[in-house]
Amino acid sequence: MFGNRKGIGDIISAITMTVMFVVILSLVVFSARGYQHASEVQNMNSNSRAVGAYVVNCVKYSDTSEVSIETISGYECLVIRSADGYEQRLFVTDGKLMEEYIESGLEVNPETALEIGTTDVFSLELGDDGLLTVTTDEGVSIVNTQR
Repeated sequence: MFGNRKGIGDIISAITMTVMFVVILSLVVFSARGYQHASEVQNMNSNSRAVGAYVVNCVKYSDTSEVSIETISGYECLVIRSADGYEQRLFVTDGKLMEEYIESGLEVNPETALEIGTTDVFSLELGDDGLLTVTTDEGVSIVNTQR
């Protein structure tokens, strides 16, 4: 008589433990996927902020006030010229913001340029008042190019 109750109790306990294990495992998998998605979104947002901020900081902390927008080798470039005959160029190719530091007058070479980050949107506008408007995936940033 007691054997049947013990057998039924063991079966109920085993089923309960199995259900709890499945629920806990499901929660762990669901949480991991949620964390992975949140992490990916954060990385994308961080990258887009970094691209716009990098361009603004290049202009802001350059030791020259000679900033221009030029088309070189078919690329729209933000050009920051220094007094020593070199220039820093920022341009986009294949959704990547690239930077090269090169002698003035040479062609753009994306293969030797440094990749800064990714952005699908990159437009530049330099006003007569010296304000540079930079538009990236992040949005719009404005920096004064005149010292």
